[in-house]
Amino acid sequence: MSGSDDSGLSLIAPGLWQIAMPFPSPLRHSFAYLLQSDRGYVAVDLGWDSDEGWKAFTDGLAGAGGTLDDLTGVVVTHGHPDHYGLAARVHRHSGAWIALHPAEYPQIARTTADRRRRLAEITSWLDRVGVPPHRSADLLADRDQLMLDMSSQWPDRELVDGATVPDTDGQLLAVHTPGHTPGHMVFHDRGRNILFTGDHLLPRVSANISQRPTSGEDPLGDYCASLTRLGPFGDAVAAPGHEWTFTGVDRRVREVEVHHLARLDEIWTAVADGHRTAWDVANAVKWARPFDSLNPRGARAALGETMSHLVRLEREARVERQDGSPLSWLPITGRTSP
Repeated sequence: MSGSDDSGLSLIAPGLWQIAMPFPSPLRHSFAYLLQSDRGYVAVDLGWDSDEGWKAFTDGLAGAGGTLDDLTGVVVTHGHPDHYGLAARVHRHSGAWIALHPAEYPQIARTTADRRRRLAEITSWLDRVGVPPHRSADLLADRDQLMLDMSSQWPDRELVDGATVPDTDGQLLAVHTPGHTPGHMVFHDRGRNILFTGDHLLPRVSANISQRPTSGEDPLGDYCASLTRLGPFGDAVAAPGHEWTFTGVDRRVREVEVHHLARLDEIWTAVADGHRTAWDVANAVKWARPFDSLNPRGARAALGETMSHLVRLEREARVERQDGSPLSWLPITGRTSP
């Protein structure tokens, strides 16, 4: 595969480009991809809504030999702002259709009232997972930016599992892989044998699997089931939403499965040691950076990840929840961590 030029554009296969999109995160970039066909270009994912991101995308499109007028459509792996953020700008400045799985529609906030409702849901959730009242404001210190980052762009087309993406000469297949979000999809380019994995499978870090507003009831269970759906694509080149392209999809799936099994045991042990709320458990287990050093977005993600593992442990009859405000968790009597 060709290397990146100074603009962040990489030719990764004939007629297929990767654009590094600026992302205000330790990951630094998300990726947009451009597929060329006889009809023009179809993008897979976009990027964060910023002037820098807009320039990166339009410069990348120009570097691939196209303009916004040549962009016929956009398929999106999921509705998070680092993948869907530029959707409104792209829709406004081009004639491209935008397609998304319908389970992602709750991620879209079309009005100010929608944004306020979403913020209220997050605030209520923070109380429910046990964030102390004096810390709630810290975890919502970015509330204004959080509301701005909620995309208002409604998709033009609905994508479902097994659909062939329009304008790709029948080459791009949509595969539903819920977990990271309820409507997350990966896309298999059958001609090039490239799998666009979004945030479902990354080469180094594990995807954030959170149980919080707009997630499924058991997102970790959904995610683990979705990993098995990648079996037919084990020999594909993976083109993820972050980090770098990689091979060895089957090997990476096994690594992620082992990671989550170990994480379930670690969280079970924290509950068995007397940590009762998701907040307490999140403070007790290990993260890539100390929990108390995480920014508000990172802390909410860590709490959501903790909740998804607690819910999965409940489904496996290893813990039980005690309803209340906040929720608390108890180890099942007589069960030990495997």
